[in-house]
Amino acid sequence: MCAHQAMPLEATPTLEVAVGGTESNVAIALARLGHRSAWVSRLPANPIGRRIARDVAAHGVDVSHVIWADAAEKAGLYFIEFGAAPRPDRVLYERRDSAIARLEADGLDAAFLASGRTLHLTGITPALGPGCRAAWLASAQAARAAGRRVTLDVNFRAKLWTPESARAALEAIFPHVDVLFSGLRDLALLFGVPAEPEAAARTVAAAWRLPLVVVTLGAEGALAYEHASGRLLREPVFPTQVQDRIGSGDAFAAGFLHGSGLGSDGGAAGDLARGLRCGNALAALKQTTLGDTSWATRAELDELLRGAPADPRRVSR
Repeated sequence: MCAHQAMPLEATPTLEVAVGGTESNVAIALARLGHRSAWVSRLPANPIGRRIARDVAAHGVDVSHVIWADAAEKAGLYFIEFGAAPRPDRVLYERRDSAIARLEADGLDAAFLASGRTLHLTGITPALGPGCRAAWLASAQAARAAGRRVTLDVNFRAKLWTPESARAALEAIFPHVDVLFSGLRDLALLFGVPAEPEAAARTVAAAWRLPLVVVTLGAEGALAYEHASGRLLREPVFPTQVQDRIGSGDAFAAGFLHGSGLGSDGGAAGDLARGLRCGNALAALKQTTLGDTSWATRAELDELLRGAPADPRRVSR
């Protein structure tokens, strides 16, 4: 939920309700680009839980393996207070003892999670509790054992856990990860790597034998480093008129998986340059709309990649 634009939470008379979450954002973005995707979580069987599942499913995401908890449990909430320079956007979490935080270590269907071509995880889930952490690690192990690809977005949230706890959890899952996504700041904070992008990517890949490290650099674009070949590619951002930055990292991950072929149901994978370009383009499109979710279609993404004019005064007829 978010406060009315330009109003602090303690003063706003109204809240706008929307569904968002980093894993569901990626699943939705991929579904809207034409991929088959599924999202697994644990939700309370009450109006809020049903609203969440319905909104995610509305984009074509399979939610049939969502675990339904007792109606008396609660969904995790967060509140966004939009800022304006020099005041930053602020997030207030209400996630303690939520339904997903009560997930048991063996609560997920490991066989289903290992049935897709790619399992996408984030560093937010293990921050929610020990059961989540155990299930998160077990799902990666099962997917990797089944020969599936595992992708992981660090997504460190300082309001949910400490850098030390996050590092320990991430180091445990790294042996099962094929592609690591992270912002440069998170890599430097959690692992003490150089703040220079190329050096950071190389250091993390070498230290934990990660096959592919993708680093987002904000206004400076993004880079991908392939450990085995030593190949490093970098792509600039697409200029955008920002309406809401929240969710743009998730859109980037979905765009990269789409463009590189790593999130595809078939075909060759490994076009890293196109992955970076698609990631940056989808992140730019996401920032033109309010809310966590990317509403961009494949046609809109392709139009931007072709270099179509991006004049907001132009009406597409």
